[in-house]
Amino acid sequence: MRFDNPLANINAAIDPAQRQAMANAYAPIIRAILVPGCAYYVFITWSHWQDETGLDLAILASLSAITALCYYLIRKYAVTGATISLQRLELMGVVMSALMYLNVLTYLTIHFEQSKLVYFALMAVIFSTTGVTLRGILFSVFASLATLYWFASSLSHEIFTQYVSIGVATAFASFSMALLLRKAILQQIDARLLADKLAAKAKRLADTDMLTGIPNRRAIFQRIDYLVEQRRPFWMGIFDLDGFKAINDVYGHMVGDRLLCAIVDRAERIDFEGATFGRIGGDEFIAILPGSLTGAEIEDLGKRAIETISSPYPIDLLQLTVGASAGFSHFPSMGHSGAQLYEKADFALYKAKTHYRGQCVLFDTAEDQEMKQAIEIERELREGDLDSELFLLFQPQYSPTQKRVVSFEALARWQSPKLGLVRPDLFIRAAERAGHIRRVTDILFKKSLAELAAWPQDISLSFNLSAQDISNQTFILSLLGQVMESGISPSRLEFEITETAVMSDLENSRTLLEQLRASGCKIALDDFGSGYSSFEYLDQLPLDKVKIDRSFIRKVPHSTTSKEIVAGVIGLCRKLDLRCVLEGVETEPEMDVLSKLEPDLIQGYLYGRPMAAKDAIRMILEQDGNPVIREHAAHSA
Repeated sequence: MRFDNPLANINAAIDPAQRQAMANAYAPIIRAILVPGCAYYVFITWSHWQDETGLDLAILASLSAITALCYYLIRKYAVTGATISLQRLELMGVVMSALMYLNVLTYLTIHFEQSKLVYFALMAVIFSTTGVTLRGILFSVFASLATLYWFASSLSHEIFTQYVSIGVATAFASFSMALLLRKAILQQIDARLLADKLAAKAKRLADTDMLTGIPNRRAIFQRIDYLVEQRRPFWMGIFDLDGFKAINDVYGHMVGDRLLCAIVDRAERIDFEGATFGRIGGDEFIAILPGSLTGAEIEDLGKRAIETISSPYPIDLLQLTVGASAGFSHFPSMGHSGAQLYEKADFALYKAKTHYRGQCVLFDTAEDQEMKQAIEIERELREGDLDSELFLLFQPQYSPTQKRVVSFEALARWQSPKLGLVRPDLFIRAAERAGHIRRVTDILFKKSLAELAAWPQDISLSFNLSAQDISNQTFILSLLGQVMESGISPSRLEFEITETAVMSDLENSRTLLEQLRASGCKIALDDFGSGYSSFEYLDQLPLDKVKIDRSFIRKVPHSTTSKEIVAGVIGLCRKLDLRCVLEGVETEPEMDVLSKLEPDLIQGYLYGRPMAAKDAIRMILEQDGNPVIREHAAHSA
């Protein structure tokens, strides 16, 4: 039958972490012994100089002096530092014990004194408490007690028997003390290692995105703060998925979560040494790229990443496709803190999503002032009393055939106590970027319904929706709910959208617009002709009206091409049974040329500037007695 060595099992059970923890636990014990040990052997050296002569002095004083010096050197150089290996500590412990043993052995060999044999028993006890490993303790205690028996063997049998008893008792005491001390230290080590392991696990969980397993916002910004503190240059890139929300809404969160994991798996395979890729929330990700890369290299890397992300994903029986846009900022040339860099990368991302969807955009330092202004506007949007600060102006839409105003467009305005009157394009863009646009839309829509309720039944109102508004079914349904509660006929309401508002997710936008139209509301496409795919939207979207962009209207008196384009669109709208609005008509020469094209509706300063609600209702009430509204518009201007 085979028996295992229990001591071997104990040593084998110690893993590397435990070994290092043991070294850390025993190191203070060894350091504490070395200082008084050095002082003791300095004293012993002085005693030898006092008591010894000749060769005995040379041997004993030299040995004790060397011991004192070795103890000093070990304390100063060998066992210092935050981390000492267990093997090194064990070796230093053996050297200490060997020097101590040699001093006693040499002295008793030269000057044998029976009473001093007890020094070997005392050394065995010291070795048991200062020994770092069990094998070191066994060897040291065995050598000490064996030497005790060797010296005692020359004495009488009775005395030898006494020393044998002392040796046995010392052996039991030494091993018991060594095992108890070792057990206590190991228990402390196990408890500390467990605590460290739990702390590391908690930190890992705190720093990891639970869905994708990549670093989360907290971990990413810790990394950013570290790089900033070390003054190491890096690029920060924010990636936002295009079209993910629609997939999540249509196929559910389970499919959406799997898609996110697939996207992360693919993105992590992009080869860039030292890069950190993390998720900061929803469908937004962040990349940290250390090193001195040029802007061109970053644009190329961002382009490759977007192309990689945008390839189809086979999930179950589906082939899902999402796009991505990215914004980058650079440390230290574009900012000196993580917050500044994030703001600028986010600003570049918004620019990409607004004007260069599906591309990588680097922050332009020339846009610093624009970004600061946008941040200030965002803060006031968040903190201001928008219910009282937001208001509407109304611009009439004139029908040349009926010779009267038949509709108004509601135009958003904001009078901030701190910023003054803020341009609509600035605060609408800031609200979209900061996620406040639905709050703004909701407040303005309530005000629009309140004004429309006071107007005659044959006057309608056109209200603008943003890209974020028409991407959220719940919000669209809430607007319809307000219409139903108001008692206003849905046919009197017209929702205006732009090409950029629907281009990010045409399918989802069409679905929500169809719901609006099914309720009886009208849909108008604003700024027709300003984009690249206008005619595609005529075919794809459920439209009732088209508003030709003012850039064409202004050129009509001077450009035959613009005139023919406008005439062609007017004719196309008639054939498609769509109403057509000519925007930006400001002068009589423009109107003289346009009237020959038989336009459906005119909107511009010629027939009325944006006006307050009281002026709009005055125009409505007066117009039946004034067939030509132009004069009224001129006076109101």
